[in-house]
Amino acid sequence: MKKYFALFAVAAMLTACHKDDDDITAYQIDTTIVYEYNPTFIIQDQQPVTTRISPPKLSSGNLVAVCAASNSVSESDVLEGINILKSWGLDVVCADNLYKQDGRYAGTLDERIQGFQTAIDDPDVKAIFFARGGYGAAQILPYIDFTKFLQSPKWIIGYSDVTALHITLNNMGVESVLGPMMRGFNNDKQSNSLLQSALFGKYEPISIRTNDNCVKGTASGRLVGGNLSIIYSLSGTAFDLNTKDAILFIEDTGEANYSIDRMLLNLQQSGKLTDIKGLIVGEFINNNQGNDQSLPDIIKKYFGGLKIPVVYGFPNGHDTQNLPVILGSDCTITVDDSNATVSFGTPAA
Repeated sequence: MKKYFALFAVAAMLTACHKDDDDITAYQIDTTIVYEYNPTFIIQDQQPVTTRISPPKLSSGNLVAVCAASNSVSESDVLEGINILKSWGLDVVCADNLYKQDGRYAGTLDERIQGFQTAIDDPDVKAIFFARGGYGAAQILPYIDFTKFLQSPKWIIGYSDVTALHITLNNMGVESVLGPMMRGFNNDKQSNSLLQSALFGKYEPISIRTNDNCVKGTASGRLVGGNLSIIYSLSGTAFDLNTKDAILFIEDTGEANYSIDRMLLNLQQSGKLTDIKGLIVGEFINNNQGNDQSLPDIIKKYFGGLKIPVVYGFPNGHDTQNLPVILGSDCTITVDDSNATVSFGTPAA
């Protein structure tokens, strides 16, 4: 059996490495030759996600939960955010593990699993706000049962490490919100206002001034993505992001430019860029360029040859502003000489 497995592995490697000359296109960017190809041996069986499940809009008096699947928080970290939710007319329940700590985490793995599972299983809970990001959300993914959640879908709100949960939901066709979390919830009034509007049923288009790194054009598709490091970390797993016919969103913080290049190279070589319709580049902050290319040049290297529209510098991510976007929704991006606009599909009743 080991012999046959070894032969299969060698054959797979040879298939993966072999490329006919006609399958390779070279283009020049700042003296760096980049080869684009279609790695069908990886994504040949993947189909576009066509399901669209939009959780019901919130109403005054609804019950919402605050959960923690990643790093730990104190009560003072989230108190202001909880009070703002209450000011929106919402009743708030906190997961049992919210203020627990196990090393860097908000409780043990079992406690974090149970805290989230209880919230998604409760049909009275209409939305789940995450306390903070950090690291740990991907650890709970294999243990979560989404059966009751799909019977009674609810909004999941967060960014950064919560991207792991967004990817899982979006791969199932469920919409979710990439936006503010309880820790630092009141950092930006506009971000809060747009989040409240979206959750209560009004998806407002968001525009920024067109800049030199934007690429003009119009495209529509399912919006997917989030934190680039998390997308990269799930590559090759059962929770790998499906980008077929999608608009891709990326953002990150604290990464060296070569690390961003490495992560985008992974997306390219695993086929995730082959069929995307457009790109939204969120905030990349606290990056270290060193001797590397600039971030705009790195983005151009991987996306410039795709001939797709690009919204560059969208204010969502780890900076003060974190304007919410509806992942998993039908999204249209329009970039002209003056404005780059992101708009979302019609919310559920």
